[in-house]
Amino acid sequence: MPHHSEHTGARDSQQPGQFAPLVHGPWSLFFGLSSDRWGGGVAFLEPHLNEGACVRCWDITQEQFMDVAAQENGLEPGDITIDIEEVIHRGEVSIGDSWYSRVVYLGRYRERPLLTFTSEKPPEPTSPGEPYLSVILNGFIEAAPEQERAHISRLLRARGVAPTWTCDAIAQLAKRET
Repeated sequence: MPHHSEHTGARDSQQPGQFAPLVHGPWSLFFGLSSDRWGGGVAFLEPHLNEGACVRCWDITQEQFMDVAAQENGLEPGDITIDIEEVIHRGEVSIGDSWYSRVVYLGRYRERPLLTFTSEKPPEPTSPGEPYLSVILNGFIEAAPEQERAHISRLLRARGVAPTWTCDAIAQLAKRET
C-alpha cells in the first residue's frame, strides 16, 4: 500500500550515530511491488534465504526505529510500539499487513541488536527505478568506497534487478567525485 505523503521524520530528530557500516549476512535482497515515489520496485530482505546480501546499518534509537517503521507502513510517528526485546526473543514480529510489516532481528553487531522491517512474504520481483537503485548503490559506496565493483555485482544479483539493469547501467548510477 504505497502512500504519497512526505515522511515527517522521527519524534526524536537527533541524527544517526556516525557509525553506519555495511553488514554482510546470510540474507537475500530483492526488489518487488512498485512505488510511485521511487518509480519501480522497492527493497525487501528475506532473512531466511542465504544469498549473501549486505545491508547498510544506521545507529538510531529504538524510538526512532519505531517511528521509521510506522512511516514506512503508512502510519505516523508514535502510532506503533514495537517490543524490541520480543523481536529479539522471537526472531520476528508482525506489526500489521502492509508492505513492511514484518520486523526481523538479524543478530547482533558490535553489541547492538540489528533490526529491519520487510514483507511478510517475498512479493514477485519488480525492477527498481533509477532514483531508488541510485540511492542504494551510493549508500553502499559511501560506506565502503573501495568495494564499488562488488556493490554493483551484489545489486545485479538481487532478484528484480536483472535483466532490466545491467552491470554498466548500474555503474552509471555511481556519483563519482570529480
